[in-house]
Amino acid sequence: MAEELDSFPFPLGPRGRPVDDYERRLRECPLGNVRLQSGDVARLAVRYDDVVKVLSDQRFSRNLTYEGAPRQADGLDFTVDPDIIMNMDPPRHTRLRRLLAGTLTPRKVEEWRPRVRTMANKMIDGLAGPVVDVVSTIAFPFAVEVISEVMGVPGIDAERIRHWSDLLLPSGGLGIEEQTAALMEFAAYCVELIEQVRHLPGDGVLQTMIQARYEGDRLTDDELVRNTIGMFLAGHETTGSVLSRAFLRLLAPREHYDRLVAEPGLIPGAVEELLRVEVPGDGAPLRVALEDVELASGTIRKGEAVVASFVGPNYDPSIYDAPRELRLDRDEKAHLTFGRGVHFCLGANLARMEMQELIAAFVDRHPRLSLAEDPDEVEWTDSAFKRPSRLLLNLR
Repeated sequence: MAEELDSFPFPLGPRGRPVDDYERRLRECPLGNVRLQSGDVARLAVRYDDVVKVLSDQRFSRNLTYEGAPRQADGLDFTVDPDIIMNMDPPRHTRLRRLLAGTLTPRKVEEWRPRVRTMANKMIDGLAGPVVDVVSTIAFPFAVEVISEVMGVPGIDAERIRHWSDLLLPSGGLGIEEQTAALMEFAAYCVELIEQVRHLPGDGVLQTMIQARYEGDRLTDDELVRNTIGMFLAGHETTGSVLSRAFLRLLAPREHYDRLVAEPGLIPGAVEELLRVEVPGDGAPLRVALEDVELASGTIRKGEAVVASFVGPNYDPSIYDAPRELRLDRDEKAHLTFGRGVHFCLGANLARMEMQELIAAFVDRHPRLSLAEDPDEVEWTDSAFKRPSRLLLNLR
């Protein structure tokens, strides 16, 4: 008989907040076992220092291609595709990361800021109002528009990309044949995009990926396609989800939003705090220990699978004072929402800038913004990225 274990990811509490499972584990079993969606068992690291170690120590491998390797989810699972950068160990990872290093640098992101600011203002000015659904009319359309502009392919078919993204999420409810068909359609679409921009001038990420060279090496066509898919998925699904959650958090209670109206200089710090407390999905991709590794909270044995939580360390009371509180001027250790180590999120700077510009545009144009529904009655998605299904806002 299978051991009775907590299922991971954990369910959400009211308003999308972490449930008490994290607080209990932080106190009592910071490296306890959980049962993954695939049915496999893994250790779950929830304390800040443990998670930093798991994400940074190369004795924890992302190579899950061997026979009998654990899986996070059933069906099509992007976290085991050996040709996607997040699933590679050095030195192969080092090669691909080096080729992609110039795509989303802080300097490039700052060069895009004026364009993104214009997009945010134009989108907000075009709202019909007086009541809008920020999820469907702003958060996701804005995230898709930004990633298409940054990728260098404006005018992409946003509806199809949203559709494929929904189908490919681990909890989308489809069988592997249907997911594979969706992936093949998405891949064919990306091949077309790559061919469209291959010989065109531009400073987009896709052009940079196509032109990327290092000591004569360059990305293969397969690497281009797979990592283009990954950037589109990560560039809109996660950002759209965290933006949807952020507006609920800022407006319930509303004094958070009022403070940003009065002190817009707080917005960059507020974005970091929102990223800390409003993680839309939990758990870095699964890793396996190549040898026994000592962590602050215990030992991970050779061959054991381990998941590094993002929510747990972001709410670790040994790191953050009153971790459940949203403090717009918090000055404590950096959150782990974007990971740590060699797999630190390539799009972290872009996601920060998008959030800063959209929130700043709302604060400037709609200082009286408020919720148009009871925050306790907001419905939430049941997908891998937990967010409001809909969030109605009063523009005036």
